[in-house]
Amino acid sequence: MKITTISILLISIFAVSCNKKENTMSAVNHIMVKDSLELYKKMYDEAAYFSIDKNENAQKQFAPQRIEDVMAKVVQDFSALMKQEENSSLLPVDTNGNPVKVNKMSVINHKWLIIDFYGEGIVGESLIKYDYEPDSVTEFQMLDTVLY
Repeated sequence: MKITTISILLISIFAVSCNKKENTMSAVNHIMVKDSLELYKKMYDEAAYFSIDKNENAQKQFAPQRIEDVMAKVVQDFSALMKQEENSSLLPVDTNGNPVKVNKMSVINHKWLIIDFYGEGIVGESLIKYDYEPDSVTEFQMLDTVLY
């Protein structure tokens, strides 16, 4: 009887000890996930700092219009311009003389776009100034280009 009682007591202590260890590991994992999420949020905020989405001063330049509507028009006007043949002064042509393709475009503020482009034998980025007018086509001017 004494051995059975001692055995049950030891098994109970072992079970409680294992449960505490699992709870501790769970708490450590929770803290690690929380820290990782906070790190990625901070990294996103840093990356998005130069974006119209986070730039309240630039957004105020378009008031009272909704920023989503303004950006949709700017992107639409840029896309329409890229489909025209006389746009060669805005973005370079590739080694075959074809217009480059836009890979990504980001609106920095109320005046600038940055474009990542590629083509046959050419890859680069361009900084483009835009002048938005609600009732006319957005005007674009290439400021500088970097080729890789």
